[in-house]
Amino acid sequence: MAIGYDPQESAQGDDAALVVIALPMKMGAPFRVLDKRRLRGDFELQAAAIEDMMGRYNVVDIGIDTTGVGAAVLQLIRPKFPAARGIQYSAQVKNLMVLKAKNVIRAGRLEFDAGDKDITASFLSIRPQLTKSGQQLTYVASRSEDTGHADVASAVMHVLFNEPLDGDAAGQKSTMEIF
Repeated sequence: MAIGYDPQESAQGDDAALVVIALPMKMGAPFRVLDKRRLRGDFELQAAAIEDMMGRYNVVDIGIDTTGVGAAVLQLIRPKFPAARGIQYSAQVKNLMVLKAKNVIRAGRLEFDAGDKDITASFLSIRPQLTKSGQQLTYVASRSEDTGHADVASAVMHVLFNEPLDGDAAGQKSTMEIF
């Protein structure tokens, strides 16, 4: 299982989102959203929610947005799960995350309960936009009571983003040539 976490930025008024996803067992298999939580509270409460999920599931990966308060959450999680990944947002990282999510969704590899309409709404709230300089494409989301700031979609993408773009996480091999 993997945990994706998008922290609450209280100054912005959005919720934190935490998802637990069953990872594909073979190339091309689906990601399955097993658990989803919307959270409010300071970074200690947010970290405690992640720890609770770690106690319920056999977690092998955690991805946390560390652009803001998530850095504090990651600092509390790392002693208990040293392999937790911090994801520092930039236009390039957002672009890659969205590309990976589009790839997984188009391939029919993202599965979740049909009643979880906020997952769909959260993904649909994300749209492309040029950066202020007009030099790069980035992705933004509107804020709403239903989707927050695409919090659930972001949490899901934090898990998806750990799989290589070609989807062959299990078949990864590296070689080294010595001259």
